[in-house]
Amino acid sequence: MGWGDEIMVTGQARAAQRLDPRPVAVRGRDGKLRWHSLWSGSRRLVRPSDLTGGSDVQFVVNGPGCRPYVDYVAMRADFERIYPGRPFSTKLRHAQLPWRYSGWRAAPGELPCVTPMGRQGYIVVEPHVKNAASPNKDWGWERWQALVHLRPDLDWVQLGPRGTRLLTGVRHVHTKDFLAACSWLSGARAAVLPEGGLHHAAAALNIPAVVIFGGMTAPANTGYGAHVNLFAAGPDSPCGMRVACAHCARAMARITPQAVVEHLERLL
Repeated sequence: MGWGDEIMVTGQARAAQRLDPRPVAVRGRDGKLRWHSLWSGSRRLVRPSDLTGGSDVQFVVNGPGCRPYVDYVAMRADFERIYPGRPFSTKLRHAQLPWRYSGWRAAPGELPCVTPMGRQGYIVVEPHVKNAASPNKDWGWERWQALVHLRPDLDWVQLGPRGTRLLTGVRHVHTKDFLAACSWLSGARAAVLPEGGLHHAAAALNIPAVVIFGGMTAPANTGYGAHVNLFAAGPDSPCGMRVACAHCARAMARITPQAVVEHLERLL
């Protein structure tokens, strides 16, 4: 959980203001007000330091340990069954403690701290998932490479710092951090991305995208209607597993590079 989660907070604030125009303050798991640098410049979110006793605001709850798309009650029940007598923690990356999901759906967020670039002709492709992410979010290097080879005529751009492992046939744009990557993403014609921080950024920046979900997490929770969300629906999906599982491997195998490029071509 990281940048994408904090972008989802901005979407939650936007959705809240559709019903109530008051400014939005964010509470964490402990009930304390919280702030994130990603929200700088927001017209909706209020810094805790700007609140006074008479401030007329509304509150949303979102933060580490209290993400609205997670069903913590179900996870606690799983935990107590597997680890009787131990204090509950969602941090155990154990095969028998998958994420459980609520019925909450992400709304497109905002990135007020990013100055958008003018739209250009390149396609952002992101073959990497962050180190702490479940391996079940990884489509596989060979599939990403096959995707680029299917359309060598496109101006494929891969973002990342120096030393980033690059696909063959892409143009590397050096980006020192996530916000720099978002700036370049804002100029893309379209993007092909794994479920994660950049796909939330694409929604916030109104960038058309094909997003590869697989079978671990469902677009019903963290996806956006404006994107093409490739998800292997079925009775075992989303599985929520945080270690490699055969179900997710099969789900990813069902998403072929040819299918992805066909979806991309419809966006162009």
